[in-house]
Amino acid sequence: MRIPLFWAVLTTLVLANPADQGISLIYQDKSTEALSILEPLAEKSNPKAAFYASLILLFGDKPDLSKGLPLLEKAVKAGYGPALDTYAGLYLHGDILEKDLHKAKMYYEIASQRGYGPSQFNYGILCKNGEGVPLDLETAYVFLSLAAENHADLGELTLDAGEFRDQVKASLTPDVLLRAGQAAHRYKKEIARKRINND
Repeated sequence: MRIPLFWAVLTTLVLANPADQGISLIYQDKSTEALSILEPLAEKSNPKAAFYASLILLFGDKPDLSKGLPLLEKAVKAGYGPALDTYAGLYLHGDILEKDLHKAKMYYEIASQRGYGPSQFNYGILCKNGEGVPLDLETAYVFLSLAAENHADLGELTLDAGEFRDQVKASLTPDVLLRAGQAAHRYKKEIARKRINND
């Protein structure tokens, strides 16, 4: 009785998101096998599968931008946080896409509002530094505050987010700080209410 129960539980876990099987192969350095699982899932509109397949095709041993970029864009259109963050990074650095800091900021903002920690951090830093985009310390405070509390996505990087948030805080007037704190609280509640899965 234990063996059938074990297999039933194992099958349920593996099938929770079929993309996870392909992703596990990436970490075993089996990219070709991973693609054979992920690409068909991506074609069936699985954003997680599309994202991970795009990573293999964009940054793997045999890059194929003509296949990888459309898969990344498919995951971006589905609102998948890691894909939005990667897309923003491509615009930020101009390696694959033409450098466009305004588009980078836009995609970081979208992913930030969907609760994706790395984007909250990156968006906050862009707003804090104002490099190529308007300086916006109030928004920087909001999203660095969210990043500082996003342990699930950022782990110890939350400490850095907290330090940067505190640097920004020192430059804000009490009224702006109050408004930014309220905005961070609203975003946090909204993100929790939507229960967006960025995994």
